[in-house]
Amino acid sequence: MGEEVREEERGEVRSELVTREGKRLLLIRWNTGKTSAGRLFGRYGPGGRPEFFKLLFGAVAGSLREQFGPDGENIFARIRDSEKFRETSRELFDGLKKWFFEEAVPKHKLERGDIFMISTELLVDPDTGEITWNKDKTELIYWVRSDRCGQAAPDYEALRREKEELSKEVERLRAENDRLRRELEEVKNKLQQITSLLK
Repeated sequence: MGEEVREEERGEVRSELVTREGKRLLLIRWNTGKTSAGRLFGRYGPGGRPEFFKLLFGAVAGSLREQFGPDGENIFARIRDSEKFRETSRELFDGLKKWFFEEAVPKHKLERGDIFMISTELLVDPDTGEITWNKDKTELIYWVRSDRCGQAAPDYEALRREKEELSKEVERLRAENDRLRRELEEVKNKLQQITSLLK
């Protein structure tokens, strides 16, 4: 059981070659492994470089080796210094960071120091080094800290009160419905009387 947990917490990269609009591209399904916002996006590594780039370059280089064999090393060496690779890897960093802080953090109520991993999908052009990020295939997996478990437990008293209020509202609507039905019946009767007088 413990082995499975460790496996799940490590980064993972799967790749395949796909053809899109007649062009052969490298599809990478990339999981960052267990990390934190400070490590992934902050000035963390040597020279104050975010860990993100080390992980990304490792994922791309490993995928190129997997798909192209020994030639994958040469392809990576060529594209790593290309303007397109530098530009799009920076765009990916900025886009993923924006997604994380503006969408994932509020949605999951993450706090400073929380641990998570990001799973996403990338397309890499082995000719130009261009990286395209599939935001729709991006998800966050996070660990709930033990000190926040109590907050996550349901508030049964609030749920009971809400149920009572809903029951009262249902009764009120039922009574309103009955009253309207009676009024409608009276209107129909009056209309019938008027119609019969006009004949």
